[in-house]
Amino acid sequence: MTATKSTIYYQKRREKYVETWFRQCKESFGKGFIIIAVFSYNGKLKISRVEKNFKINSTYYRERVLHPIFTEEIPFLYLNDFQIVKLHQGKATSHTSKSTTALHEKMKTDTCIAYIPFQHIPAKSSDVSPMDYCVFGLFKRAISKLKPITIDGLFKVVEEEWKSIPLAILRKALLSWESPCRLIDQKKGYKIENFKK
Repeated sequence: MTATKSTIYYQKRREKYVETWFRQCKESFGKGFIIIAVFSYNGKLKISRVEKNFKINSTYYRERVLHPIFTEEIPFLYLNDFQIVKLHQGKATSHTSKSTTALHEKMKTDTCIAYIPFQHIPAKSSDVSPMDYCVFGLFKRAISKLKPITIDGLFKVVEEEWKSIPLAILRKALLSWESPCRLIDQKKGYKIENFKK
């Protein structure tokens, strides 16, 4: 990602605007990478790291993420029970594009693996994504504990943590999924951490 210049202006309350208080600064982003990780009640799928300089657009998502999930990974975990599988994904543009939806429909016809339609995907919130409130929390804890100093070291920590997560924990996250979804609905979409019991 290219660094860009941003204008930042600090002003104390009740102070007059002063043009010289504007400061030009470079906006930069920490180094990192994107991972692809999926789990189900029957087990974890392979975790992978998106190659450097690749953008996850609809084409990448369909060809490099979804197609292997439908044709290789889910069949491995579910053998002949495809009809009980329903794919949940986030609301990223690459997940909800017309071309991605068309692939979902084709895979549903070809493999009997269903998916949650765009309009039925829960709100974009870490409160309602088992991957966010369970798995990424475990990743953060492992990273905080081991403190990797390189990008490769960071992925190694994430990869090892992924392998070590017991299936029972993932199943518990899935089974508890309904509760936060209902609570968010009751709170009209507002964040729910202050309402959790």
